[in-house]
Amino acid sequence: MRSVLVTVPFLSCLVVALAFLSNWTAAFDRRVPVYIQKRFVNATELQACQAIASAMKTPGSKVVYPLDLTYASLIEHYMISSTQASTCVAVPASPQDISAAIKIIGTRRIRFAVKGAGHASNQGWSSTPGIAFGMTNFKQTNLSGDKQTIDVGPANVWDDVYQSLDGSGRSVVGGRVSGVGVGGFITGGGGYSYLTNQFGVTGDTLVSADLVRPDGTITTASASQNPDLFWAIRGGGNKFGIIYNFKLQTVPSTNQIYGGIRVYGPDQVEAVKNATLDFSENSKDPKASLLPTFNYLLAPGVIALAFYDGPNPPAGTFRQLEDTTKVRPLVDGWKTQSQTQLTKGIPSDLNGNQRGAFHTVSLQKYSKELLDLIIAESKKYGAIAPLRSATLISYDVEPFLPYSQYAKDAAWPHNTNALPLNLYFAWTNPLEDTFWQNAMKTSAAKITALARQQGQNLDDQYLYPNYALRDTPLSSLYGPNLARLQAIKKANDPQDVMGLTTYFPF
Repeated sequence: MRSVLVTVPFLSCLVVALAFLSNWTAAFDRRVPVYIQKRFVNATELQACQAIASAMKTPGSKVVYPLDLTYASLIEHYMISSTQASTCVAVPASPQDISAAIKIIGTRRIRFAVKGAGHASNQGWSSTPGIAFGMTNFKQTNLSGDKQTIDVGPANVWDDVYQSLDGSGRSVVGGRVSGVGVGGFITGGGGYSYLTNQFGVTGDTLVSADLVRPDGTITTASASQNPDLFWAIRGGGNKFGIIYNFKLQTVPSTNQIYGGIRVYGPDQVEAVKNATLDFSENSKDPKASLLPTFNYLLAPGVIALAFYDGPNPPAGTFRQLEDTTKVRPLVDGWKTQSQTQLTKGIPSDLNGNQRGAFHTVSLQKYSKELLDLIIAESKKYGAIAPLRSATLISYDVEPFLPYSQYAKDAAWPHNTNALPLNLYFAWTNPLEDTFWQNAMKTSAAKITALARQQGQNLDDQYLYPNYALRDTPLSSLYGPNLARLQAIKKANDPQDVMGLTTYFPF
């Protein structure tokens, strides 16, 4: 018996040590700059890079090659599994130069991608081994004279947009955490916001988009100009051209809002779950938003993101979490502050520079049983995480009030008040990619099955494209809109130039 008691801890330590070694090796691999990793240069693509460099005439436009010191920053992504080493990066400084470049790409049939802020989780959505467009010259944030609209460049992160509006009395329906980019956020389905209860998703506030079509034509899409194109870009991703400006409707702001981040340890998970259920079932204040993420990072825990659209939420707004002597956070960052401060105070980049993926479920409601299952799933996969190089298991619960009254007809159907659940797993070893992506699919299917067993009709609760894995069935994303989306794609791009980049294959 004694020998068994000695051997079991020894074997356990050995397993952990081997897992650590695997993780450390993978971590070392990802520190090697992608531009000096072994790769082959495609001569046809290299010649296209040189042609683009000659064709772009605007001062500030350039083509960057792998040995340039700025190259790595132009291709890097939040998740390193999304990054690919490109033959070159075209950095246009004007719509005319975007046009010149896309004409060369289309004529020569060169694979390409367009990168804004680099938060896409699916490899290829904004990365390519071919020619990448770096949109870093399109970071404008121009508030109109009457403050009713703002022009925003696709390379901005929402932090930039909020900061540009500080003190103006206006805000926008935008992202909730630091580092999320503008471009894909809008074209990828929405996106969801702290202000969704009051104004819908971001795409519902899009006034117009300026873009270069696949044939190089420079145009604008709005409800009155190219309306089919305007419909398609709100959820249709990168398949309709290269957008260089979004005009967004602004909304009133008090300049100071309440909220931030709280971190809870393992002993508070049950209490936060109960508070989440109570908020989801009973909160009626459209100004209030709560986003708890049930995580496993060495141990179970919860990060609770709160937002109130005003400096002082009424008593009882977050009632089960207000008494911090009963539900005790390890870190308490809920306070009155600007939206810029709130957004930048949520350190989402701490899990950057790792491999990872998002996946999703759309629900009609969050029940106690569903929340219990979500926590159980986080613990199940968290328990094996060290053996599979995983560094984070996260289930992001997103309760909203009904928002369909703000939903405008768009490629991604969102008029059924679907409540998204975001699964985010991060890991370091590329050999584990398939395992963790399959685990996310299995977990999402299990949660979906329980919701259906409870009587939820999910047939028209379409999955949010920005959270979905790349092989998600198109019918689950676009439903009855798929045929129209395909028809617009064909009419807008008869030569299938945008087929040279990657997105859901409609």
